Amino acid sequence: MTGNERIPFESQFKTTEIFKRESAIRKNDILAFSETMNGYFNIVTNDAWQLWNKAKAETVPEKKIYLTCEQLYAAANFGAPNKDPELLETELTIAWFDEAHSGSGYYVYISEYPEEGAMKLESESGAEG
Repeated sequence: MTGNERIPFESQFKTTEIFKRESAIRKNDILAFSETMNGYFNIVTNDAWQLWNKAKAETVPEKKIYLTCEQLYAAANFGAPNKDPELLETELTIAWFDEAHSGSGYYVYISEYPEEGAMKLESESGAEG
């Protein structure tokens, strides 16, 4: 660190608190030590509180999708069209795309080869996603 850089206030404050605590230990001053520990715990508690509030404010995406049996069947046929036992081990990815070659909707593609293309999962009844 060069002399031109400034240490953030919190960092300076924490360093000062550590120095006070070390000094209190060397002097065997229990009151001074407890005051520094109290300040330290206030800092830690405040940091934890801020992190908790930040995490609480973040939205958690829903981790489920709704497909018809027809769409699931179409996805399975995409991965293993002739029900070959080896092809039945193929991993597929189903994902929602707002913009794709056949419009927005759920698409299926072979997980290992996404560049090979995807098929839109449509329902003959017209109900999608």
